[in-house]
Amino acid sequence: MGNILKLSTQLSNMIAAGEVVEKPMNVVKELVENSIDADATLINVYLIDSGIKQIKVVDNGCGMVKEDVKMAFQRHATSKIKTEYDLFRINSLGFRGEAVPSIASVSQMQISSSVGDIGYQVTYKAGILLNEGETPINKGTSVIVNDLFYNTPARLKYLKALPKELASIINIMNKFSISNPNKSFSLYNNDKLILKTTGNNDFHSLFGEIYGFEVSKNLVFCEYSGNGYNLKFIYAKPYLFRSHRNDITLICNNRYVKSNVINNAVMDAFYTYVPNAKFPIITIFLQIDPLLIDVNVHPTKTEIKISNEEILVEVITKELKKSLANEENIKEEKLVEEIINKSYNKTSIFEINNEFPSNEVVEKTNVGLAEDTSSFIHKTADFEVLEENLTEEKYSAKIEENKIIEEKKELKLPYMEYVGSVFGLYLIYQNNEGMYLIDQHAANERIRYEYYYELLSKPSNIKTELLIPYILEFTKDEMIYIELHLEDFKEMGFTLEMQSLNSYYVREVPIWVDFDDVEDFIRFSIMLMLKNKKINIMYFRDEIAKQISCKTSIKANDSINLNEINSLFENLNKCKNPYTCPHGRPTLIKITTLELEKMFKRVI
Repeated sequence: MGNILKLSTQLSNMIAAGEVVEKPMNVVKELVENSIDADATLINVYLIDSGIKQIKVVDNGCGMVKEDVKMAFQRHATSKIKTEYDLFRINSLGFRGEAVPSIASVSQMQISSSVGDIGYQVTYKAGILLNEGETPINKGTSVIVNDLFYNTPARLKYLKALPKELASIINIMNKFSISNPNKSFSLYNNDKLILKTTGNNDFHSLFGEIYGFEVSKNLVFCEYSGNGYNLKFIYAKPYLFRSHRNDITLICNNRYVKSNVINNAVMDAFYTYVPNAKFPIITIFLQIDPLLIDVNVHPTKTEIKISNEEILVEVITKELKKSLANEENIKEEKLVEEIINKSYNKTSIFEINNEFPSNEVVEKTNVGLAEDTSSFIHKTADFEVLEENLTEEKYSAKIEENKIIEEKKELKLPYMEYVGSVFGLYLIYQNNEGMYLIDQHAANERIRYEYYYELLSKPSNIKTELLIPYILEFTKDEMIYIELHLEDFKEMGFTLEMQSLNSYYVREVPIWVDFDDVEDFIRFSIMLMLKNKKINIMYFRDEIAKQISCKTSIKANDSINLNEINSLFENLNKCKNPYTCPHGRPTLIKITTLELEKMFKRVI
């Protein structure tokens, strides 16, 4: 007897489920796609525990008759295609006939549907029919998926935390909303409304619901037709960028797809318009003859192959560059920001020392009127031992003792004399061993990095309350991460308060952060939360310290005077690692006297 056997239908479905259904988001995606294909104009998604306990999708589409409801659970059963000819002219989102049986094999799944008369209901558990029969239901379809992956514990074990699973579902629902602006979508989790769109074809209101008001009022629209393509671009002005690629969206023939090649084409167009490692908010609608694309690449149907892709890439880059060049991209500053900015002064980049804030400064910071934040820095171990009952003489003696101890500490850099500067960036020093070049930006970045890292590692409770709260808008999935980490923000000195479903008030900020850096700081923190499966607080603080130190350090061609140069060198010499910046670049290089003499042929 041979060794090759035909697998059972149940086992075949479970294997297929491994490709189609990896997490709750995949279930939501497949079911909503079926609702869209059924010409539904109202699609509601209800979740319990981010979909792990239950996913329910209800639509007002065309519905199914009794025979179709029963047939939907059979593998490779579909109404979307009938012949090989149809496979190369796919105009629907679904067509493989794998989703329903795959989902039913790893859950308890119930489908109820009606074409306008009495409805029919079928329930499966682990791919086995439990019951069926007539049921009262309005025209349309209702699908309920309970206890996803209950019979595949290995897959259940590797699901992410509930907020992250919910964020994935919100992200795909955002994509559906953008690709179908004529349909109304609602998303609920544990009876809480997360997303609701009107379906009125208004992209301003749609983008406002997803990205916030600031984005919706700064949208740019442009179109292109030619080379067999119809392209429509909708993007936010470049100064409204993100720290991740999630908001670069490609919709091909009303299907949300992913393409690294097209993402790179977009980034080429936005080069110099957005900062390094930042990404624009843009949606590209591509209409193309179905014969020129292949969507049958992967079971999830998010990957496609496009004929003559290099031409499309060239067109996208060219048209976006043309649109960007014609747009006025000057950011409009809000008067409110100017008022808040006057509530406290910024810290000088050279005035970092080991003094304590006076009581006067502390009192002022508590009411948002700190006039001198330069003297605030963490306590040294020596000063922490001072007692309040020390006499003035003993106090002075203790200060002198600390100064002597401080002066005796070993300095890591050799003695050198400042000579001059070159290219507005490199400071030139010399001693009897040779010549040194110090990168003023890298050096200041190292100083600030160690300063901020120390502050973030031992956060102070002293913060300034803003006279007028700063308002930041976020996407729904970003809102989840903020809510999850409110205490982490509070520990770092930021007090956030929910203002709406899309925004937070920033009530308080630490006194060491510049007002101009508040939004960057918070958005960068969220990017780290999105990037990391598990937050390592020390890694988190390290990355934030790097970000702030780089942004606030001296830049190339910044003019600094001799006192500032001397202060820079002294503070660099006190660093734990004065030799490299936080990103590993050298802060200084040395050219020995011998090497110089060899260059000038003084030594052969």
